[in-house]
Amino acid sequence: MTSNRKKIALVGLGAAAKTIHLPAYSKLANLELVGGHDPAITLAAGKGAFPFPVYEDVNTLLEQTKPDILAIASPTRFHYELAEQGLKYGCHIFCEKPFTTTLDEAHQLIALSEKQQRWIVVNNEFRFMNIYEAAKDKIGSPGFGDLLFINAQQSFYVNEKTEAGWRGNDPQRTCKEFGIHVLDLCRYFFGEEPLQISARMPKPSNPTGPDYLNLIQLDFSGGRSAQITLDRLTRGRHRYLDLRLDGSQASIETEFGGNVQFSAGIRGGDRKPFVGFDVSLGGRALQYHAENAKKIASDPLDIFANATSKLLKNFIDAIDNGGVPACSAQDNIKTLALMLAAYTSNDQGKPVPFAEHWS
Repeated sequence: MTSNRKKIALVGLGAAAKTIHLPAYSKLANLELVGGHDPAITLAAGKGAFPFPVYEDVNTLLEQTKPDILAIASPTRFHYELAEQGLKYGCHIFCEKPFTTTLDEAHQLIALSEKQQRWIVVNNEFRFMNIYEAAKDKIGSPGFGDLLFINAQQSFYVNEKTEAGWRGNDPQRTCKEFGIHVLDLCRYFFGEEPLQISARMPKPSNPTGPDYLNLIQLDFSGGRSAQITLDRLTRGRHRYLDLRLDGSQASIETEFGGNVQFSAGIRGGDRKPFVGFDVSLGGRALQYHAENAKKIASDPLDIFANATSKLLKNFIDAIDNGGVPACSAQDNIKTLALMLAAYTSNDQGKPVPFAEHWS
């Protein structure tokens, strides 16, 4: 047992808990999961189903376990109430994104967290994936130069399994649930807020249904920009997220998902033959100079859990050392605002100014 061991309690025991949170916690020797709660799971059903006690309500969970951190992996509409409850009890908060549904709620929680001298950290874990950390480190280096443009693409094949539960019925399905990660990465890579955001979310097959197609443009200072296409209308192959970062000296391409690849051929430019072999179970990042590529990072198969554990380690270190944790609510509110501005831009049919509100 280490001197800075922290106790964490988890509210919400669904897919995110099972595939991301629980594996992430198990990677940290200084984090102890002391209990959980989910309103959809009875005490009888929870007994023996999890390797920790399951409690009948949040108050009992907090009183019986006295956690240092309350983790929230419930549907978004419950985040405000649960975070408020945890803060008032004296917990730090580790919350799934988006951490509230409105900016007013976000401001209220931030004010409460500062009053209680506690942190809220939002699990925008993509910043802690190896491939994106490596890309960030290259920005501004002699080999890559200045970041000029980001192109982000998702082709997501939706089916009954992916749309099961509360997420599939949300008219703000794609940008709120996934696009918020891409918007956060754009802020992370450029290191500033966009001047404005333009978004179109056409619904050709179901006008009142989820926003399965997002066409988003971010304009940054100096004529730099990001173009985001999130396509969940596709009936074609699944590509969870492909990014290209164009610098003044080189480009970086990241691929999300497993890759075992043998390649051979003749380059189109210099007509030279090439042979390559690569294994990247969770994702990979390649830096390109024309046709010449160099792998700069890869992620393990449990890419989400691994990144979440790294973010939690950063959180615990900040608590222990008095620092500011990554993905704090004070910063993440800007990502939340950018996601909400995308929907506003679509509804109004025009760009929405952004950076002026956060200067």
